[in-house]
Amino acid sequence: MRAVHVVLDLLRGRRGASRACACVCAVLVSACGGGTTGDTDEQPPAVRAELAGVVSPGFDLDAQIPEPGSSPITGRIVVSVKGSRGIIRTSDSFGAGPADEHRTSLAELDAPYMLRFALVDGSFLVSVATEPGRANVTALTTLLVAQLLGADPATAFDSYSASATANIARITDARIAEAQAAVTAYLQNVLGIPVRSGSASFTQAAFAAADGDPMYDTMVALNAKLAADGLTLTDLSQTVAAQARLCLTESITISLGGSTSRFCTASKSGLPETADPTVMAYVFTDPGGATLTLRVRGNDLLTERYVTAEGVAYDCSAAGCTGLVLGTPAGDLSRPATFTNGRIGAATLNGSLTLPAPGPAIPVLPCDNNRYALVYPDFSFAAECVDASDPFGIGGMFGGNAGLPRTGFGFGGALSVYVENGELLSITALRPYTDPGTGQPVVFKCVGAECAGAVLGEPELNYDYGPELTLRSLTLSGVQLRALNADGTPATLTEAATLQGSFLTIEYIDPAEFSPQPNDCLGTTDHFFAQVSFGAQAVTDICPAPGGKTATAYAAGDLDVVLFGYAPVGVNPRVDLQIRGGVATRIEVSGGSYSGGNFLCDGDCSNVVVGAPNGAGERSVTFNGAVLREIEPAGLPGTRTMSLTGSFVTPPP
Repeated sequence: MRAVHVVLDLLRGRRGASRACACVCAVLVSACGGGTTGDTDEQPPAVRAELAGVVSPGFDLDAQIPEPGSSPITGRIVVSVKGSRGIIRTSDSFGAGPADEHRTSLAELDAPYMLRFALVDGSFLVSVATEPGRANVTALTTLLVAQLLGADPATAFDSYSASATANIARITDARIAEAQAAVTAYLQNVLGIPVRSGSASFTQAAFAAADGDPMYDTMVALNAKLAADGLTLTDLSQTVAAQARLCLTESITISLGGSTSRFCTASKSGLPETADPTVMAYVFTDPGGATLTLRVRGNDLLTERYVTAEGVAYDCSAAGCTGLVLGTPAGDLSRPATFTNGRIGAATLNGSLTLPAPGPAIPVLPCDNNRYALVYPDFSFAAECVDASDPFGIGGMFGGNAGLPRTGFGFGGALSVYVENGELLSITALRPYTDPGTGQPVVFKCVGAECAGAVLGEPELNYDYGPELTLRSLTLSGVQLRALNADGTPATLTEAATLQGSFLTIEYIDPAEFSPQPNDCLGTTDHFFAQVSFGAQAVTDICPAPGGKTATAYAAGDLDVVLFGYAPVGVNPRVDLQIRGGVATRIEVSGGSYSGGNFLCDGDCSNVVVGAPNGAGERSVTFNGAVLREIEPAGLPGTRTMSLTGSFVTPPP
């Protein structure tokens, strides 16, 4: 079975395709010497690029959970490794090796690398490496990764790929050393845990996973502290990551009384003052509770105030606030603010901040990508990092056929994006919102040119996993979504919702969807056609599968009918029909087209004739070009249609 077929079968949910074999070819290299001696020198075999190191959470590894897809030998340490490019590798390709150690091939992987080991409780140890050689995977390296990347280590590993450009850039020897120093200070100064291994590298130092070893004893002390506090290593990693993320995202330095500290933005807001709406008050808050407030009118700085976490305030006004330059506002009215020895009283500030677009205080999210922030007209908001949804571990949002040539992507149940012929078609916010003025539900959406600020990147074709995948970035900068009623008409609410964010989209289209197999409905009494207003495969034959019709009495003379059709490749039709008072009042068709899409008429189902029941209680239903409209995300009606022609007989209730 070819690898491409294995992956395609996995995507289609077929059984028996969960394992694939990899072949290793040996290359023999020899060189012949010259001269009169007749000596022949043989070159040594090529050195295999690999990582090796100790795997230890700080306690005995009595059992383990193998990585998905591996087949470990008893007692084997199984570590998974990802590179900045290439397919994930696991260490069960080699012999068992020393206890508590792994050896993992880096064949066809590009540096830098991330490593992961699964513990029995379902948590993970994670590490990084910049080149082949030594790479320990321990509790300490897990905290180091949290500090280095400012993200949950296991999540960062899941999303690590060529598209994780920010994390790739952070995995350098210099930054790893900085992260270790920060973790060491946190362990000693915050948790009171002595780091007995001193400055020895968490990732590269050789050590024994046994009592008495300084590195191991540090992890033992860490585990004791976590147990006493009722925490897990995952809990601590996420705490470390959250704090590190703030400084990775935005920070300045503030010098006071001869010492310098970093002010890292935990949240920021920009709101007009009530007394004078021409004045914008920008408030930045750091994790410790210190605040920095800038009051600006147009391009004029009015005042600055810095308040320490202890409540000590430093102020300046107008010309007394030196060393600050305000940049040009962007389209969403955010703008840079750069401090160069900026003075606020006795405090000296250096670095850059971004004054936010007008709106509420939105927390800094612990992710570089697959994130969004949606600010509603009343300044309430929704903001989150969205878990990657692709089955390949690339770290993107997986999408596909939404009625070809349209493809669709769902982002964590919060957003739906349609792309058609390589262009952004629409963005719909899926979370419910109630218009405070009318009390009625509204949906926020933009279509086509309305989605200004949404930029779809150039496509990148990826064949690493067999089938053709199309990768594209999606950047959202101040996108305005307008309010719509449930029927798709403009709502009374005229203020828009504002969307910020960025995602990696991964598109996969099953080749079978380009060559569908027709139904064999010849000779059947029940036979009708579904024709859509788009796509190459516009007409679908629909006839019930054996036992595929049911009818339920709703009231006297009223029926709810469900029909399941034959299911060739690409189609799984279902028709739901309501009959009230002898009239078809609602028809919904799903899976009724090779091109995809769900279609509905509700209360306006014309060109449908329902016959009177016969003696057995059966009724004929005849479609004479009945038109259904496509159902789009959030239940909004679409512009594309399906028409039904033909007939079938309902079973008795």
